[in-house]
Amino acid sequence: MTHFGPEGPEGPLAQEVEPVDAGPVEVDGGPVEEVEPSEGAAPVEPSDRRASVEAGELGEGVEADPEAEDADDLEGPALGGTDEPYDYRRSGRRGRRRRWPAILLAVLVAVAVVAVVGYLHVNNEINPPGKPGRTVTVAVPAGTSTARVADLLAKDGVIHGSTVFEWYLRLKGVGALAPGTYQMATNEPYSTALYILQRGPLPVTYQVVVPEGFTVRQIAAAVGHLKGAGISEQAFLEAATGGQVRSPYEPAGSNDLEGLLFPATYPFQQGETADELVQYMVATFDTHAAALGLTAAAQRLGYSPYQVITVASIVEREVKFEADRGGVASVIYNRLLRGIPIGAESTLLYGLGDPKGAVVITTPNPYNTLVNKGLPPTPISNPGIPSLEAAMNPPKTTYLYWVEVNPDGATSFASTNAQFKQLQAECRAVRLGC
Repeated sequence: MTHFGPEGPEGPLAQEVEPVDAGPVEVDGGPVEEVEPSEGAAPVEPSDRRASVEAGELGEGVEADPEAEDADDLEGPALGGTDEPYDYRRSGRRGRRRRWPAILLAVLVAVAVVAVVGYLHVNNEINPPGKPGRTVTVAVPAGTSTARVADLLAKDGVIHGSTVFEWYLRLKGVGALAPGTYQMATNEPYSTALYILQRGPLPVTYQVVVPEGFTVRQIAAAVGHLKGAGISEQAFLEAATGGQVRSPYEPAGSNDLEGLLFPATYPFQQGETADELVQYMVATFDTHAAALGLTAAAQRLGYSPYQVITVASIVEREVKFEADRGGVASVIYNRLLRGIPIGAESTLLYGLGDPKGAVVITTPNPYNTLVNKGLPPTPISNPGIPSLEAAMNPPKTTYLYWVEVNPDGATSFASTNAQFKQLQAECRAVRLGC
């Protein structure tokens, strides 16, 4: 056998190598005979070629199949108990096939856990555990979106989060909500909160305080000062003097409800009209007058109920202490019986519109009882129960005069002109302007 050693000047140097007799080749314990290749040998099949390559039997010029070589590279040792070589490509695919069910299961478990946690969270938002808490007032301005309403409820503790409630409203198809004031409890279920919102806001309630002795004009001004109530001062005046509302004690031909509006605190709701509020006050007066027995008392005194009310209105404006009411009422009736002008400055001031500063007592005016005899055309104020009772049940006296003798409003009485002058002196002494 010849092989090529180190190169010489003209190429590789051939060297003679002595063949080595390795002895006969044995396969499976038996000898293999050498077979000389014969001419016209049959072509080698791919499987035979691979076996020949493995045995080193392919001669020069015969190339091995690269695909077969690549395949052989991936084949490992034969599996135990079989001649089949181990295919690593199939093993990798089997590994991947075994892993993907586990991955899918893990994903499904994770999704299920998230879904359960999310459901519990949303359910606790919609139906919070525990009882509703304290009552809070939530103001919803005009033009507020449902998202903003959700924020307001969350801020006041009615709900625990605005996002879920906003989606709850969307799923329920809730549109714009009415502006106004709502009362809800904290920790409220969504269904209850939505019911309250859809029911609408609480009616806005106002209160007007009518003190004893207030005139219709003073009451109208008080009502007109209530911002947002919707009743102006002028609207109230028209309702109280226009004849739309009447009292059973009002004389025929009169449209003036002066004296017939009971002094009290009146709640009324936004949207009520001036007529409704005036009717409320008239009805309240009628109820109290009937309970006091006004009609029977007037008949006993020989006057109409309206005249007794007028006397009570004068008493209300002239007296500061309840103990003096009966005495002033007695003076008025005594003067009426004698045909003497009542002489009440309060009636003239009412007729002049309560001017500021000094007035001329002889000023011509239907309400000037310093000059005119009899009662003024109408009451001059809206009297309370104490003044009504004094006018209905005056004490029997001979008094013809009353004079304020003390800066605190205390009044003294006189039956003669001399006594009257003495009281005037006392009045001037304390600088009351008598």
